[in-house]
Amino acid sequence: MTALNARPASDHHAPSRPAGGPAAAGAEQASPEASPAGTVPASAGPPPVLSRPDAVLLFGAGEFREALATGEWVELWEGVVVSGRRVHDPAVQAAAALLRAGPHSVLSGPTAVAMHGCSAAAGTPVHVTVPYDRQPRSRPGLVVHQGRIGESDVVELDGLRTHALDIALTDLLCTGSRKMALDCLKQAFGGLDTGGVERLRGRIAERLGRRVDRRGTKQAAAVLALARDSGPLGAVRGIAGGNRPRKQRTGVP
Repeated sequence: MTALNARPASDHHAPSRPAGGPAAAGAEQASPEASPAGTVPASAGPPPVLSRPDAVLLFGAGEFREALATGEWVELWEGVVVSGRRVHDPAVQAAAALLRAGPHSVLSGPTAVAMHGCSAAAGTPVHVTVPYDRQPRSRPGLVVHQGRIGESDVVELDGLRTHALDIALTDLLCTGSRKMALDCLKQAFGGLDTGGVERLRGRIAERLGRRVDRRGTKQAAAVLALARDSGPLGAVRGIAGGNRPRKQRTGVP
């Protein structure tokens, strides 16, 4: 299932980094170990998320130290800085999380569900999944999971690598609170016609059936069944606050 406003991540080609210029969040050259977290047009000014080395390169060491001291820029996690004006923006936090987690990381669990438009899952901490051969640590506000990441299961939402909706909901059903999982299911179903609801339900049930980690699968199946008889819950809104569907954007504005 391809989510609304999503495209397969493999279709994304980030623009090349200008010679001598800083990499936007997610450009392959960014440090530390940047991931494709999306880009912004050069005319938009400095992107709201940068690796610390790129920020020093862009502003100069002295000016950057002053910007950190005044709160104009904030080191959200080690090696990743964000604009102080955008530090509480969920989309900026998500882009920073991907940059911190490194190549091939993906927004997952409740963060991915929120990216798909289920506001019941919105909020911190940010959840990302990385391949098994990587071991970045969780930090306050950032929860890092390890798992197998199939590129066919990754879509781009607002330029950010995100687990497809059925995968994200399956994880949330198994590991999240019963109330959040049910509310998110109702929101997801509420944005689909009858056929779409049944297809999404079927994909989730299929994933539950072949999930290797069986913890939480009984609760997940019960909540999935309960959602069948529940009415829709509220409006479906994306993590950046806009109603889904909306025009696909590349990067964090």
